[in-house]
Order: sequence, then structure tokens, then C-alpha cells
Amino acid sequence: MDMKESAVKVQVAMLMVVKTFMDWTVSWLPMYGEAKLLLVIYLWHPSTWGARHVYDGFLHPLVVWHEADIDRGLLELRARARDMTTSQLKAAAAIGQVWLVEAARCVPSQLQAARSSREGATH
Repeated sequence: MDMKESAVKVQVAMLMVVKTFMDWTVSWLPMYGEAKLLLVIYLWHPSTWGARHVYDGFLHPLVVWHEADIDRGLLELRARARDMTTSQLKAAAAIGQVWLVEAARCVPSQLQAARSSREGATH
């Protein structure tokens, strides 16, 4: 992935975060939807280099400044996701084990009931 593609992807993510907040706070302003559309066109259109300007001027320095915190947060998130997945798999295995034990208890009694009903029907 080249620099331009990564800049656009980072900006789209940032735009979605800012858009959510802005929609909640200032969507009542006149021409808000049109201004949003113009911003997206500015960032997207190749002749304006809008995405490059915003990324180089604002987002890249911000990401570089907080890179260590971002990396640490991602590592912590990965560790928590791994721990949660492990605990959920253990819980699912325990439930599956209980289900298998219950099934093992029920099957012989149902087989016995089926045999006795067949024997009673033939006699």
C-alpha cells in the first residue's frame, strides 16, 4: 500500500469519527449536509490533493506523536481479546461437556424405553 492510499484510509476513519460527533452536535445548522459533501469531495478528488494536505499537515504528526501509546493500546487490546477468547472457549467447552454428560445419561434410558415399547407391541 502506498502513502496516498494509507493517507486516504486514515482520513476516512478520522472523518467517520468526526462525522459522528458533528452529526450529534451541529446537524441542525443550515447547509451542514452540503458542507459535509464538499469536504468529502475535497478529500477524495485527485486534483485537490486534499487528503494529502490533511494527512501531512495534521494526522501524520498526531499519529507520530502518539505512536507509542497507540502501539501499547493495540497490544493491550490484543492481549485482552486473547484472554476473553480463551475464557469464552473454556466456558463453551464446559457447557459442551455438561451437555454430553446429560446426553449420555438420557440415551440409555430412552433406548431402554424404546426396547420395552417394542417388546410390549410384539407381545
